[in-house]
Amino acid sequence: MKQSKYFFGIIKNHSPRKLGSIKDKKLGRVYSIPYRDIRGVVGHYPDSRFDWGTREEVAKKLVRHQTIIEKVMKDFAIIPIKFGTLLGDEEEVKKVLQKGYKEFKESLEKFKKKIELDLAVSWEDFNSEVKKVVNENEKIRRFKEEIAEKQKTKDVFQEKVKIGSLIKEVMDQKKQALQEEITGFISQKIKVEDRKEHELMNDNMILNCAFLLDRDEEEAFEKVLNELNTRYKDSLKFRCVGPLPLYSFSTFQIDRINFEQIDHARKLLKLPEEFTAEDVRKAYRCLVKDKHPDKGTRTHEAQKGFEEIQRAYRLMMDYCGDEKRSLQNENFQDDFSISVFDTRDIS
Repeated sequence: MKQSKYFFGIIKNHSPRKLGSIKDKKLGRVYSIPYRDIRGVVGHYPDSRFDWGTREEVAKKLVRHQTIIEKVMKDFAIIPIKFGTLLGDEEEVKKVLQKGYKEFKESLEKFKKKIELDLAVSWEDFNSEVKKVVNENEKIRRFKEEIAEKQKTKDVFQEKVKIGSLIKEVMDQKKQALQEEITGFISQKIKVEDRKEHELMNDNMILNCAFLLDRDEEEAFEKVLNELNTRYKDSLKFRCVGPLPLYSFSTFQIDRINFEQIDHARKLLKLPEEFTAEDVRKAYRCLVKDKHPDKGTRTHEAQKGFEEIQRAYRLMMDYCGDEKRSLQNENFQDDFSISVFDTRDIS
C-alpha cells in the first residue's frame, strides 16, 4: 500500500540533538528529512487522503498532530505545518523544503527563542453578570418595567426581543472593556512580541488570545496571571495553556497547485503561455489600474473581481519564483504554494 508523508513542521538541520524515539501508533516513527540547513519532520501515513472520518476521528487526529509537535518542541525550535498536510513521498517533502527554504529559514531565525501562550478568560458566573447589567443599567431597567406592565394586556414578544438585544449590546461593551483592561495590564507588565485574538467560543467567554513572548518571559507571564486572578477574584476565570509551538503566529500552509488553477490565473492576468515573474508583475499592475474598485463603481461584483485578480497574482508569483515558466499541459508538473496560515480563519 502506498504511504504518504504526514508533514509536522520544520526544524534546523545542524543540531547536536536527534529526534530520538518519538513514535505514534498510527504514523509510526517520526523522523526528519534534510534539505541544506533545515529539516522537515514527518511520519508515515498509510493513505493518500486525510479528510475522511467523523468529527470525533478528526479531533483525535488533531490531538495526535499537536502531541507530536509539542514532543519535538522539547528539544527543537519547530515551525509548525498546518494540520492535515500530506505529501506523496520524501522527494515531495524535499521539493517543498526547497520551494519554501527562504521563508522557513527566516521563520526559524525570527522565532527561535519565542513561545506561544494561549489565554482564555471567562465569566465566573455569566447569569449573575447579566442580572447585574439588568439591575444597574437604567435604560434596561425602565424598559423591563414597561414590558411587565404591557404584558398584562397584550403580547410583548417584540419588546422582549428588543430588550434581549439591549442586554447583549451592554454585555458586549463590558466584554470589550475587560479585554482592553486585561491585555493592557499584561502589556504593561511584560514585553509582548505579538498577540492574536481568536474567536470567542460562547457568550461566557470574554477573551481568547494567543501571546507571543520570549521564552524567558514565561515565568513573568505566570506572575501577571496570578495578579489578574487576585484582581478579578470571584468574577473571572483565567485559563492559560502553554508554552506551545507557534501555532498562531508561524504555521505554514502548503497547497498543491494544479494545471487548471495556474491556467485560470494566467488567463485572468492575460499572460501568454511563457512568462516570467516580471511579466506577472506588469500584467497585474495594468489590471490594477483598470479594475481597482476605487476607479469605478464600488459594487460587490467589482470588489469580488478585484480580489480574484489579487489571488491570481499571488498564485502566479508563487508558482513562477525566479524561473521562466512555460505553461503547456503536457509539460506541467504539480507545484506547491507555501504561505503563513492564519489560524483565526478556523478558530
